[in-house]
Amino acid sequence: MNLKSSIPKKRFGQHWLINDEILEKIKKNADLNEKDFILEIGPGKGALTSRLLDSNIKGLHAVELDMDLIKFLENKFSKKDNFSLEQGDILSINLKNSSQFTKVIANIPYNITGPILDLFIGRLGKLPKYNLKKIIFLMQKDVVDRIIAKEGNSNNGALSTRIKLLSGVKKICDIHPSSFNPPPKVYSSLISFTPLSLSSRLDLETEKTIENLLKITFNARRKKLRNTLCSVFSKENISNLEKQSEINFNLRPQDISIEKWIKLAKLCNTIRS
Repeated sequence: MNLKSSIPKKRFGQHWLINDEILEKIKKNADLNEKDFILEIGPGKGALTSRLLDSNIKGLHAVELDMDLIKFLENKFSKKDNFSLEQGDILSINLKNSSQFTKVIANIPYNITGPILDLFIGRLGKLPKYNLKKIIFLMQKDVVDRIIAKEGNSNNGALSTRIKLLSGVKKICDIHPSSFNPPPKVYSSLISFTPLSLSSRLDLETEKTIENLLKITFNARRKKLRNTLCSVFSKENISNLEKQSEINFNLRPQDISIEKWIKLAKLCNTIRS
């Protein structure tokens, strides 16, 4: 290995996972089988890649941004017929074999967490780009805590509501900074997503309305629903929506359950139609 490929680079947000126990936990929770074609984002020096390839999987395609690591990875896995490698930015690259991917696994750079979630889990009101069975991400703990938060929790927000309408979510474990080289300044968490099939999702029109409601209300999350919704609905409509939805509009958005957002969105659509 040359010197450039052996040193993590700050500009790429590289924090290589070196904890064998966590690496094995990722593999175990991936529930790998012979039909799986894995997309691994940012394989680094291939510690996780090696474990995944030791399973009986159909294939693994890795995308690595760091040019200095490409030759090293090619040499390391040259004898693996089910391994392929592509250099590029996961957010802009035109992925090879993208229709074959069944699962995505990655220790993602924390500075691009939002765009990666949008890319693989999708957005409300839009058709998904990928047809994935499972996604396992190693992410910043603070973000994971926001994703899994329930109504009434101060961490609950638009992100949590969006993702739970698009995917099942399970937090697997928290990870100490010492599990990485170099150690990040924050704790991390391992999280698993199970994207909902189109037939299990809401209709796109309802999803779009929920997205609009989330933007309006969470942009002023300290305000009551009554005060934020008045920017788009008349007082009469707000009174009717509150009565029919059985939602207390004196609550703040973080106190509203997903079921109530769905009910409110469907009622809003009847007013506009």
